Amino acid sequence: MNRSAFLALTASVFAVSSPAAAWGDLGHEVTALIAYRHLTPSARNGVDALLARDTDALTAPDFASRATWADKFRNDHRETAPWHFVDIEIDQPDLISACFGFPPLAAGHAASQGPSQDCVVDKIEEFAAELQNPAISPAERLLALKFLIHFVGDLHQPLHASDHHDRGGNCIGLAPSPDGHAENLHAYWDTGVVERLGASAKDIAAKLDREITPAQTNAWSRGDARSWAMESFQVARGDAYRLPARPTCSQHGSVALSAAYQTVAQRDAAMQLEKAGIRMAFLLNRALR
Repeated sequence: MNRSAFLALTASVFAVSSPAAAWGDLGHEVTALIAYRHLTPSARNGVDALLARDTDALTAPDFASRATWADKFRNDHRETAPWHFVDIEIDQPDLISACFGFPPLAAGHAASQGPSQDCVVDKIEEFAAELQNPAISPAERLLALKFLIHFVGDLHQPLHASDHHDRGGNCIGLAPSPDGHAENLHAYWDTGVVERLGASAKDIAAKLDREITPAQTNAWSRGDARSWAMESFQVARGDAYRLPARPTCSQHGSVALSAAYQTVAQRDAAMQLEKAGIRMAFLLNRALR
């Protein structure tokens, strides 16, 4: 099977069956709360105005809750599932292949109507451009905002920017589970490691935001979704996949996560959440000047 065919198959399997949701609600709320603290007055007014007209009942109407909206929407719109990740292969990293060649939108189609075979990198670029364009309809700009604030979080979960023929760690079981409920590696990075950072999204966001220096804010407010994806990939290759074994979906197996591994994972997760918050604010500040 060639690379393109494999990626298409992987995406179709993920769209049908995967329960993964990068960071879980807790992590997405943390990134949004950090981002909101770093919005300019103009961007904050723009965000608030867009959300004020949103009557969607999938989540609560506040900014942090809307950062979880795309996962809820995906439940009944499985065609959007591949948009939440980019399967950059650990052994043969190729961002273009992982993004299905960055397919262009068909003439006259909004980003929310784009092809299913696309990746989180492309969707961040498309939705950020729509949000910045006042000629786009208010309804589509609202969708762009809700997708964008979720996908920036997704991109910074290392196992949403990497793969080892294991559905981003979904096929790697954990024995024993470090937190008692994460059954596989992906779930551990989605929720288990984040839950160890604090008791609530507000507590975690406040703690992490206090740790962010002006120099970090400046450094992280550079680059684009493509460079951020490769940065997350490096975290995955260097730390998330630093395992005693690497089972794949065709060679099922379980691993035990050492105390040292979990310490590194917690450190990485904290920094990735911080980066996601700062970069979410960066994109919104640029789009809603």
